[in-house]
Amino acid sequence: MRRVWPFVFLVLALPACSEFQTHSSGGYAPVVTRGYGTDAWLAELHHTRQMTADELQQTVTAWEQGLKDDPDTGNRIRLALLLTAGDTAVRDSQRARELLDELDPLPENTSDRELVALLRQMLDEQGQAGLAIRKLKKQVRNQDRRIQELEQQQRALTDIEQNIQQRDILPDLENGGK
Repeated sequence: MRRVWPFVFLVLALPACSEFQTHSSGGYAPVVTRGYGTDAWLAELHHTRQMTADELQQTVTAWEQGLKDDPDTGNRIRLALLLTAGDTAVRDSQRARELLDELDPLPENTSDRELVALLRQMLDEQGQAGLAIRKLKKQVRNQDRRIQELEQQQRALTDIEQNIQQRDILPDLENGGK
C-alpha cells in the first residue's frame, strides 16, 4: 500500500498541472481564457515568436474574434501588443493605435497601464521613424534625379568639347599642319 500512494498522488497532481498550460499544441496561439495581465500577454507574445507567417495570421484572426466575442481590456491589449511588437508579418500600427485609443477605462493594474503607455510610445516612435524614412527616401529620389541631370549635362559638355577640338584640328590639317 505504501508503494501505491506515490502513484496516486502523481495521478492526482498531473491533471492539476494541466491548468497552468496557457497554449495548445495547435499551430496558432488561441485566445487564452486563463491569465490576465502583463505577464500573460507577454507570454502569449513570446509564444508567437516561433510561428510561421500563416500561423501568425491565424493567431491575429483568432485574437480578433476573441476581441469581438469579449471586447474587454485584456483582449484589446493582447491584440494591440501583437500588432505593435509582434513579427513584421502581422504588425499594423494603425489598428494597434485604434485598439489602444479605445481603451476606456485604462487598466487598474499599474504594470498593465505601463504596458499600454509603452505600446503607445512604441507606436509614436514607429510613426516618427516612418516619417523620417519617407523623408530620406524622397531626398534620395531627388538626389538621384539631380545626379542624372548632372550626368546629362556632363555628356553634353563632353560632346561640345569634342566638337570644339575637332574644329581646331580641321583648320590645322587644311593649312598643312602650319
